[in-house]
Amino acid sequence: MTTMASAIRHFVQASPSGLTSREIRDHISSAYPDRWTPGTLTAHLYGCAVNQAKAYLHHKSAEKFLYRADDGRFHIYDEDKHGPNVWAPVVDGSPATGEQDDDYAVEQLIETSISLERDVEEHLIRNLETLEKGLRFVERQAVIDVGRVDILAQDAGGRRVVIELKVGEARDSAVGQIARYLGWYARQDGKPPRGMLIASDFPEAVRYAAEAVKELALIRYRVQFAFSSIGVDD
Repeated sequence: MTTMASAIRHFVQASPSGLTSREIRDHISSAYPDRWTPGTLTAHLYGCAVNQAKAYLHHKSAEKFLYRADDGRFHIYDEDKHGPNVWAPVVDGSPATGEQDDDYAVEQLIETSISLERDVEEHLIRNLETLEKGLRFVERQAVIDVGRVDILAQDAGGRRVVIELKVGEARDSAVGQIARYLGWYARQDGKPPRGMLIASDFPEAVRYAAEAVKELALIRYRVQFAFSSIGVDD
């Protein structure tokens, strides 16, 4: 019996130039009518992508065989073409072994990262004016054809602002990711939006890449901790 994963794999393998999520969805709906829900397909495209770091937590059992390029197209992952798998979680500097203790440690590492990202995102939404006066929240985790945008905002002049948050240092891929979102909204709106990429730091290579993207600002965040004593009854 054909599984959705195998159906996706066979279709993507037949297209060396890659496929968009819409093309894959249209094919699956046509070739396997009423067999799977759209949500199941979305989960597979997310969970089977090698370069979707959070999928290693949320879809641990899913085989990772897809690679999502910066233009949003899906390919069959090839280490020679796409580079080594740097997205899979590591434990003590080595790839996870699959043993129970390592699996638990990996899950805790990713969960901590996700929790921190969620906390920083919540803080940003409540305090957008600390980024820029007049910045107004519009939507969070907005799903579009080419990905999921962390935060959408509007500046004082009414211009769309796309905000992408990364926990830790930003990578080259983060610039490509937000550039993809900016391009998509520019085509949809008929006018270019602004972009803000937020991370704890930006290596020199990332700064060079960002210079090639118009209207993209790099913003560094810092996490501060507050401590207070509590009594037994607190």
